[in-house]
This record gives sequence, C-alpha cells and structure tokens, in this order.
Amino acid sequence: MTTRFRLDAVSLDTTEGTVTYQFPLALTVLAGPVGVGKSTLFELIKYGIGGNGELAPVAVNNVRDVTVQLTLGDERLTLTRSLDPTKKNTIRVVDRIARERLPDHFVKDREPSLNTLLLGALGLPTEMRAAARTANTTKAGNRITFADIFMFMYVRQAEINRDIASSQSPYREPKRKTVFELLFGLTDSDILQTRSDLAVRNGELDTAVHDHEVVLQFLHDSNTASRDEAVAAHAQAAEAEAAAAAELDTLRQAVDPVVDRETQTLRDLLGEAERSLATARQTAIVLAQQQVDYGTERRRVMQDLDRLRRLHDAGERLADFEFMVCPRCMQDVHHRDVPTDHCRLCLQPDPVPADRTSAAEESYEQRQLNDQLAELEEQLTGSAEQLVEAQRAAEHRHALVDQLSAKLDERTRDRITPQLQAYSDASQKLAEARSQQEALDRVLFQWDRADDLKLAADQLRNEVQRLRTALELAERQLAERKTEILDELDAEFAETMAAIGVPSVERATINRTSYLPMLNDEIYTKFSPAGGVRTATQLAYWLTLMSVALRRRDTAYPAFLLIDSPRTSLNNSDDLAAALYRRIVTQVDAAQDRLQVIIGDNELPSDYRREYDQLDFTYENPTISTVAHPGPAAVEPLNSSTTDDAE
Repeated sequence: MTTRFRLDAVSLDTTEGTVTYQFPLALTVLAGPVGVGKSTLFELIKYGIGGNGELAPVAVNNVRDVTVQLTLGDERLTLTRSLDPTKKNTIRVVDRIARERLPDHFVKDREPSLNTLLLGALGLPTEMRAAARTANTTKAGNRITFADIFMFMYVRQAEINRDIASSQSPYREPKRKTVFELLFGLTDSDILQTRSDLAVRNGELDTAVHDHEVVLQFLHDSNTASRDEAVAAHAQAAEAEAAAAAELDTLRQAVDPVVDRETQTLRDLLGEAERSLATARQTAIVLAQQQVDYGTERRRVMQDLDRLRRLHDAGERLADFEFMVCPRCMQDVHHRDVPTDHCRLCLQPDPVPADRTSAAEESYEQRQLNDQLAELEEQLTGSAEQLVEAQRAAEHRHALVDQLSAKLDERTRDRITPQLQAYSDASQKLAEARSQQEALDRVLFQWDRADDLKLAADQLRNEVQRLRTALELAERQLAERKTEILDELDAEFAETMAAIGVPSVERATINRTSYLPMLNDEIYTKFSPAGGVRTATQLAYWLTLMSVALRRRDTAYPAFLLIDSPRTSLNNSDDLAAALYRRIVTQVDAAQDRLQVIIGDNELPSDYRREYDQLDFTYENPTISTVAHPGPAAVEPLNSSTTDDAE
C-alpha cells in the first residue's frame, strides 16, 4: 500500500511571537495574492524537514525556529530546526506517540542522521545509491536521501511550468529515475546495490586493464627480454654461480694445508699482541684523563685556600675598627663611659676575648683543604708514574706487533699470494653471476606483475559479467510488473489529461525509460517550451502517479502532495484551473482520507469553495502574520530555479 505521510501542523517561532497552522483535512488550500508568503511558508516547511529551502528575507530576518509535525507511517514526529546558521544542521526530534524527546538528529555529516530517521519511518532502505544506467559507468552513484523522495511530494513554484522533479539536471536525473522505480516497486535495495557494485567493478576493471597495458608498454619500450629469454638467461646465470662456487671451494681446500703450525702460532701471538697493545693504549688514555681531573681538583682546592686566607686577612684588618657614632641614630659614642670588655654600641660583654692570638691559628676548613691538597699531590705523582709505565708498555707492544707482522708476512708471501689471486678471480665470477640473476629476477618480477594484473583484470571481468547477469535477471523478474504499472500509468495519464482538457494534446503517455510525460509522442519539454500547458501537464502527471499508487496499494509512494501556485502558471485560464481543481477534489474524495494535498494559489474556482479547507491571506494578514507586510510594491517572488536540495 502507499506510505502514509501527513503534514499535521507547522509553527514558526518569530521575533514577534508564534504563528501556527493546522492541516487536519485531506485537502487544504492557501489562498491569497502574489507576495503574501505562500511560497515562503512552503519553503519553510521544506526547510523544517531537513531540506535546503529557499528562504525569503522576511524568514531569515524574523523567524528563529521552524517546527513541523509529521505523520510517517506508524510514527508521529515533531521536528524543530533553527534558522541560526550555527545551529541549522541540528534537528530537535520529539516522538508524539511516546511523548518523549529523542536524541537530536543532524542534517548532514553527523550521526544520528535525520535522513535515516525519515527514510526508515517511511519503510524505505536507508543506504541506497543511484548509479548511472550507462554500460561504461564507473561511479557507485550518489546516495538517495529523503530530499530526493520529497521532490516527488513537493511541486515548487520555480519548477511548476518548467521541469518535473529536476529531470533536466544531469546530476539529479539518475536519482529521479531510481526514486520513481523505488516508489513503484520496480527496483529494490538489492538491485540498487548490485548496480552500484557493477559500476565500481567497472572502474576497477578499467584501472586493472590500464595498468596491465602500461606495464606491457614499459617492457616493450625498455627492450626488456621476453619471459622465455629471461628464464633461459636466469638458468645460465645459476649454472655460472654453481661453477664459481665449486671453484672457490677447491681453492679454499688447496690454501688450507699451507697454514702450518708455526704460521698459526705466529698468528695467535700477533692477535694476543694486538689485544695487549689496545689495552695499553686504553690504559694510557684513562691515566691521562685522571691527570687532567686531578689537576683540575687541585686548582679548585688551592682557590678555596686562597679565599680563606683573604677572609682571615680581612678580619684581622677590620678587627680594630671602633664606631665613633651610632650607625642607627648617629649619636656620639666615642666619649661614652664603657666598662672594660664591653661593646661601645650595645654595652654588652664582648663574646670574644680581647686577646686574638687564637684567631691566627689555622681553621678547621683550612686544615681539611690542606689535607686534600696533599692527597691530590700524591695521586698526581702516582698517576704520572703509572702513565709513564703504560706508555712504555704500549711502545713495547707496538714494536712486538710490527715484529710478528713482518715474520708472518715473510713466511706466507710466496706460498699464498697465487692462490689468493685465483680465489679473487673466482669470487668475481660468483659475484657477476649473482648480479646477473638479480637483474633477471627484476625482469621476471615485471613479467609476474604483468601476469598478476592480467589475472586481476580477468577476475574483475568475470565479476562484472556475474553482476551484469544478476542485474539482468533481477530486472527481468520485475519486467512484467514494470509493464503492468506503466500501462496503467499510460491509461490514467491519458484520462487525466483529457479530464483537465489540456489543449492540442491528442495522445498522452508515460515514457518507458525516463518515466516522463510524452505528448503526441514527443517529450513534454519539446511539445511546450513553458507556460500553462507544461504546468497542466506536470500537475496531471503528479495526479496520475498518486492515483495509480493509491489504487494499487502495493507501492511505497507517499500519499502527499504539496503544490505551489498552479493557477499563476496556467495564465489565469479559468476553464483549465476549474478542471484541474475538479480533478484534485475528485481524487482526494476517492482516496478516502489516505491522501493529503496542500495547495498554495492566487485565485480559486468559486464552484469548489466548500470542498476543502481554505486559509485566506492578504497583505494585511500574510502567512507570517507577526511581521508587518511591506506592501505589494515591495514583493519579490521566490521564483529562482537554482535551489540546491543536496541536504
């Protein structure tokens, strides 16, 4: 059955108060002249459910929040969205059935997503992509969002006499056709996933084929040997390596007996002498560093002794000074009668006896420093003697090393040199054979890379064929349903066009590929460039889709239609407008409360005033009634066709 979608109410929180509109009936018409804010209200509704509405200045400057109350399937939700640019991506959600605040949802870039919430409430898959239908497409397709579904529910004033659901936009065309098929059950999430996977595999196949061709071209341009030539040359190099290794082994066995016991003894003695030389040199380095460290410490101790001597001398020089005046109050204290051994200033007994002969004695700190200095002198002397001994030992061991090296060279020079030359030649052959094998390994690696790319391309080609076969099978299974539905749409569209009385139209059908109206066997955009005929055709198209969906009861089509200003684009044709409203009222009555239609229009046919709920607006009572209308002279209609619904 069709999916239930109803707009129950919309509230605008403005700077001057709140404006609320209820939509309890199946058909509601917002009536009023151009500029009273009907399109502004519709765009705010679109904005409130997550779309990128075309907001008029009066809304931007005066509306703070938009709140819409929706019924989606079995759920009843309240969505509140701020017009503040810093908050506009956050939607406050309330479950009106459970009467509880749900977590905030987000329009884009964050989870939980409002798009997922709305699609799930309508019973539609939340992860779908609309890949292009061309055979060579390599893109997975753009994600289908609730905004794409809403394009089948909202006929904007900017498009009502020009385009149907942005079908003339190359970016939106694949999604429009996919949404049509999805709503009428002509496709499903599995088919869409298969089509996206097929597109992705096509891209991977193109990349693999290109990489394979690039490697082959490189091998050709670089005059690289063929695989067979490289394999043969690699085998020859391996044989050369084995021969060189065998020759080296033979030479090694011939050289080993030459090393007799005396030669080995000389080599052992030479090794021991070299280790002793290294130890002696290291000891000399350590002792030299100790000499430097002891000298540094001795200089520090001597500086401390000099400091103490200067302090003692200064104390001796200042000890006999007497104050003539008080340093605090500047009174004369020279002639004061002072007892013996008392301070002239404070009249307290002197803590130090007048006899200072003991002060001349050496202090404890000086004694300690003198002891340290004597100890450092002893260490410097001992270290210097050890350094001399270490240097002599190093010289002796160096002479021993030279002597042993000369004897060993004299003993082995004439017996080993020829074998070593042969050994060197064999080693060079071995290195050349291994180097050649490494170069050929790189060539074979390039051929392996080419083979791997060819294998990957073959596997991707098989996967593409498998996906294409699965897609064709799935589409064939739905072919009968597609024919049945399109036949029914053809009949309903022809009847609707005839009932409305669109002039000059003798044959009206629905295209089997684009799902767009065909008038007299040509696409509607060529039949009528713009104006009333195209507007009537578009409205007849939407009423046809809605009628067939409601009659079949096996589609996911939302039973909701929001139409903005059809009469304006009908060039004030009274007969055409009356026929259009007659058809809308008839369809709403036949739906038995399963359909909701909301229309914003300028002048309405008087014959149907009592058939629907009508909200009348004027310049004195605009849709945003809390904000004074500037008058008809200041009206700037929302007729731009560039609004982006990507959100």
